[in-house]
Amino acid sequence: MTTKRWLLGILVILAVSGGVSAQRVAGVWKLDELTSTANGTKTITQPSMYLFTKTHYSIIYVSSDSPRSTDDVATMTADQLRDVFVKSFTANAGTYDIKAGKITLRPMVAKSPTFMTAGNWNTLKITVKGNSMTLVSDSNNEGPAKAPTTFKLTRVE
Repeated sequence: MTTKRWLLGILVILAVSGGVSAQRVAGVWKLDELTSTANGTKTITQPSMYLFTKTHYSIIYVSSDSPRSTDDVATMTADQLRDVFVKSFTANAGTYDIKAGKITLRPMVAKSPTFMTAGNWNTLKITVKGNSMTLVSDSNNEGPAKAPTTFKLTRVE
């Protein structure tokens, strides 16, 4: 085998092994930063958890800039209830697959009933470097992302 062919073989192996796989994604991650082209950068210091197994995921995070109210829900106004339970909280879980640098999430259960409708999916571009993962919204069953959002995560387990 010539040196050139040997080097080419090594480069191909490195390129293939450097791709994102379920094995590299599997674990527990926390959301550090959320950047939307529509709303700018928001650093998330609230609780969050992204869990990935071999084929399933679960995403739960508080998306507000400050802690959610712990007031008695019986005395909250409708706007306060929406802020606590709808606007500032994200939760969904289901299956996923990774192909060509993109992860496709297929929710089975979600906070929003419409999000878990059969046939719904979200695809995000995915990059994993060590204990850092970046997800950028790409498309969903309705078409390309209109205002892409970037999620920066750190592995915690």
